[in-house]
Amino acid sequence: MSEELKEEIFWKGMAKKHWPAILIFGLACLGFFIWFFTIILMYVDNSDIGGYGEWFLTDFSIGTGILWLLVLIGWELLLAVLPTVGILCLIVAIYWFAILPEEDKEAIKTRERKDKKKKYRKTEGGGFTFLITIAFLIVVFVQDQWLTPIGNLPYSYWIGAYLQGFIWVCIIAGIPILILILIYIFVKSKKSE
Repeated sequence: MSEELKEEIFWKGMAKKHWPAILIFGLACLGFFIWFFTIILMYVDNSDIGGYGEWFLTDFSIGTGILWLLVLIGWELLLAVLPTVGILCLIVAIYWFAILPEEDKEAIKTRERKDKKKKYRKTEGGGFTFLITIAFLIVVFVQDQWLTPIGNLPYSYWIGAYLQGFIWVCIIAGIPILILILIYIFVKSKKSE
C-alpha cells in the first residue's frame, strides 16, 4: 500500500471518528461567511464615506475610495475575522486538550512530522471567481440595469448585485456538492459495514 493511500485512510478514519468536531468547525466557518457579508451590507448602508450607500461611482475620488476600503477592512477585521479566529482556536484547543484521546494526539503528531517534509503548491486557479462574475452579469441583466451607465447607479447597487451573484453561485453549486458528499459518505459507510 502506498504512503499517500495510508495517509488518506488515516485522515478519513480520523474524520469519521471525530465528525462532531468537524461539524462544529464547519458551522463556525459558515457563520463567519454569513457574518462577513452582513458586515459589508451594514457598512454600505451606514458609512458616511459613500453617502450611506447613495453616492454614485462618479462621486468617489481615489482618496475616498481608498479610505472607504480601508475602513471596511478595519471593520471586517474587528468584527468578523478576529472573533472567528478566536472562536476557532477555542474550539480546537478545547477539543485537543479536553476531548481528543492521547493515542489520537500521538498519531496526529507523527503524521505532522512527516507532512512537514512535503510541500504542496497549487499554481492554477479555480473557476469560482469566473462563475461569480458571470452570475453578477446575469443579476445586472435580469434587474434591467444592463444598459444603465455605471455612474448613474449608487455603488451600493453594484455591491449588492455582486453579493447576489455570489449567493446564487453558492446555492447552485453548493446544493449538488452537498448531495454528492452525502451520497459518498452514505456509500462509504455501507461498504465499511
